Amino acid sequence: MSRLEVFAAWMIVTGTVFEAASVTPKFPLTDEQRESLETVGVALQAAGDTIIYELIEDYNLEKLGTGLFAIGNLTILQGLLRDIDDEQMTRFDMQGNAIQALGGSIILPDLLPLEKSKAEILEFYGLTIEVIGNVLHVFAGAKNLRGEDGDGDTLDLFGAWAQVLGSTMGAVGLKISLAEEEMSERIKKPTCLNNSKK
Repeated sequence: MSRLEVFAAWMIVTGTVFEAASVTPKFPLTDEQRESLETVGVALQAAGDTIIYELIEDYNLEKLGTGLFAIGNLTILQGLLRDIDDEQMTRFDMQGNAIQALGGSIILPDLLPLEKSKAEILEFYGLTIEVIGNVLHVFAGAKNLRGEDGDGDTLDLFGAWAQVLGSTMGAVGLKISLAEEEMSERIKKPTCLNNSKK
């Protein structure tokens, strides 16, 4: 655990907030502003996932799942940056969210069994909520492609804010883990010093 990993986690949170704001009808934004917010938000998430991926030294389920999160966000970003119609963009969004949902599902078993520490509980349930958010985005895209007015947008909204909640819980969990590790290191240092004096 490092401060850079926690920073990357909060980058992801910021990205999800931007993305959620872009699909929230109550926010008085123009179409251009919504598109810009979504693009920046997805880019922040992709960057955060990539940083965390690089920080994981061992090739395990967590690294694989985190890599899929990054690929999923880059897939969505590709759709946003291309000059394509709404249907194609929706397909990119669905594919990206499906890849992220797969990534999260791969990581979840690696977090078990829970030792009931605050950090682990927050990380596990936060990731679970994120995966649910990704799945809701996929269902929203499917409904929009079928031309079901309203339903898809509502699911998209719930999915976006579910990702905000989930990523925030995960980031708080990582911050708690880091604080506990740093506290443990501080406790060990005086002991080491005392032993060296002997």
